[in-house]
Amino acid sequence: MSGLELNGIEKSYGATRALAGVDLSAAAGEVVGIAGPNGAGKSTLVRVIGGEETPDSGSARFDGAAFDPARSVAIVHQEAQLFPNLTVGQNLMVGREGNRVLRPRLKAIQREHLEHLDLERVVDRPVGSCTLAVQQRVEIARALSREARIFLFDEPNSALTEAESAELFREIHRLADAGHVVLLVSHRLSDLVESCDRVLIVRGGRVADAFSGEALSEDAIARALVVDVESTIVEERPRADPSAPPVLEASGWSGGDGTFADVDLTLRSGSVTALTGVEGSGARELLRSLAGLTPARGEFRLDGEDSRPGPGISFVPASRRDSLFDNLDIGENLAVRQSAEITIGPGVLRKRRIETLGEEQVRRFGIKARNARQAIRSLSGGNQQKVAIAAAIGTRPRVLLLEEPTRGVDVGSRQEIYRLLWDLAASGCAVLMFCTEASEVFDAASRVHVVSDGRLLAAVEVEHRHVEELASALASLELASSRRDRRLKSNQAEKE
Repeated sequence: MSGLELNGIEKSYGATRALAGVDLSAAAGEVVGIAGPNGAGKSTLVRVIGGEETPDSGSARFDGAAFDPARSVAIVHQEAQLFPNLTVGQNLMVGREGNRVLRPRLKAIQREHLEHLDLERVVDRPVGSCTLAVQQRVEIARALSREARIFLFDEPNSALTEAESAELFREIHRLADAGHVVLLVSHRLSDLVESCDRVLIVRGGRVADAFSGEALSEDAIARALVVDVESTIVEERPRADPSAPPVLEASGWSGGDGTFADVDLTLRSGSVTALTGVEGSGARELLRSLAGLTPARGEFRLDGEDSRPGPGISFVPASRRDSLFDNLDIGENLAVRQSAEITIGPGVLRKRRIETLGEEQVRRFGIKARNARQAIRSLSGGNQQKVAIAAAIGTRPRVLLLEEPTRGVDVGSRQEIYRLLWDLAASGCAVLMFCTEASEVFDAASRVHVVSDGRLLAAVEVEHRHVEELASALASLELASSRRDRRLKSNQAEKE
């Protein structure tokens, strides 16, 4: 076969089996989509194909022979991996700098790629001043100039406009038409259906399903993604009480970067609410603005009083690298946000209090560790996430905001994390989390808002819905919203 072949690829991290025997083929000239729930093994698979991880067993071949991923594979990331202080042309020359005497110049083939990708006009511009769409084209040009044969696009259009996304997918098909292997990892079902020849579903560290031809549809992919999801109502989940007092109220809330606008959101005491939407919908940006991480304008009230994001609000980011300190132990990570309790005056730490507080919270939050002095790196992903959430809860917030709280976490740890959130809500707080998976919405929240094209849609009650029904309802809401926006844009264009 001409193209990429993976056979029996396995990869484990300690007791966690990330890939459990992946068999995958992708022919030259086709676009193959890869989808799967969080924790399914997609990220590990991407790293193995790209040569960033070495599999424990199995084989990877291209055109029937072993290949060097460093030369043959190009990954176009969600966030471009470029040098922002260098120009577009200089980024193409990285690794070929020569010396003071022999200064290399852009070769004809590189100039050809720049012209083909409409980059010649910005060749002398620093990459950091270019749009994300331009940066992604620079990554493609760099890969083409080093003769990559396999292109892997990892959630490439999460922050692109509709026009930029359309151009990106035209480029993806040009790559395939030129005989390259193209793999597209995406949560966007419409992109997978419209742009791929086949879509593979990764679940449990294996390729569990494949769709092509007439069998390839958004509904088929959605159903494959929720196979084996526990669909029974968990009784401990707090019930939404519409008469509970509001904790957080945002009115006319609009992002400074234009990713969302005119949002009216109320979070009530005792509630666990989910925000969901594809990357680029504005859902993630809305959550971060409520945490005070990105600028926004509008009315904002906390416990009925005019306020601003910050005091009384605690935030847990999606990446544990952004919420935990690798060089600190468990107890120190648990106590680090509680400055009033662990310091005596400016810059003086109460070390014994840090240790006591750490041990108390290890027990309280059920963190599986020998003691609080254990290195944070030694914990499983699920227990690290419990530490991150416990540290945020330890600040006694009125509102807890979380990005994908169980990303890459096993089923058992997920239930333990959800119980932490329910206990916090039961104490009178409000919990708001951004979720990309319908299964997580169903398991953890009592109500959910879809964010589509920067607008907050009316809440959907989660109670008494089967997970497949919920996924269908959310997809229908977003599809209807997107169609309405396209009609409005089309009508506006006709008037102009």
